[in-house]
Amino acid sequence: MGLGDKLYSAFNHVDRHWCDRSEVDMHNWGHVKSVHRCDRTHSDWGMVKTVGKGVVNVGSSAFSTATNTGMSTLAYTAITGGTVALSATGIGAVATAGAVALGSSITAGISLHKTLQHIKNLEEIQKQQGVRFCEGDSHQHNYILNTVLPYIIAQKKRKMRRKGEETVPILGGMCTTLEEGARSIFKRVSGSRGKQRHHMAQALTVHLVSCECNLAQDIVAELWSNEEMMAIRSMDSDEAGYWIFSKMASA
Repeated sequence: MGLGDKLYSAFNHVDRHWCDRSEVDMHNWGHVKSVHRCDRTHSDWGMVKTVGKGVVNVGSSAFSTATNTGMSTLAYTAITGGTVALSATGIGAVATAGAVALGSSITAGISLHKTLQHIKNLEEIQKQQGVRFCEGDSHQHNYILNTVLPYIIAQKKRKMRRKGEETVPILGGMCTTLEEGARSIFKRVSGSRGKQRHHMAQALTVHLVSCECNLAQDIVAELWSNEEMMAIRSMDSDEAGYWIFSKMASA
């Protein structure tokens, strides 16, 4: 088990078992053996980054304000450089906070550009439905084309809207944080969190590993990369599933 798998397992245990009622089985992705082989191993760095995002979101609560004196303490955890603490008052704190906000908006802008490209490429895949080779189950194939792929595109468009809002320093990030927080809480309480995405990811995963299908391969290659897709499709579905699931989010 790689570092990413260990971090993901610990993070997912707390997140799924303590924080919501969805009861999504993150270990069940169809129980299908892969018919493919690959010489390279899929990198687990992507999952490290996924878990890292959760750490950063929690760490953002370290920014605290005082009622009359403005920001009195500014602290954050820098994953790549250890723990960094900055303290300032008045103008110094505001300037530092502004720099952080500006950096976040720039990062959101870069992510927005990448998401727009993903949407464009996924829509191109959708248009090429008549020239796709597939040796697998035709019903599975059509489900991926007509249901799973449109779902992924819709998720990416939702991410595009949110990243667009986040390009506005401070206010944009605050609005999206409140929106996503309320949405996450509702899904956790209602028990719907991740259920639809799990179902879609499982269908795509099973089809990818069980047959030769250009459609499934192109979708996963767009979500990851062609090299990573080759490694993922050589895994059994119960191992490959959560990698695909992680890239189908609107986050």
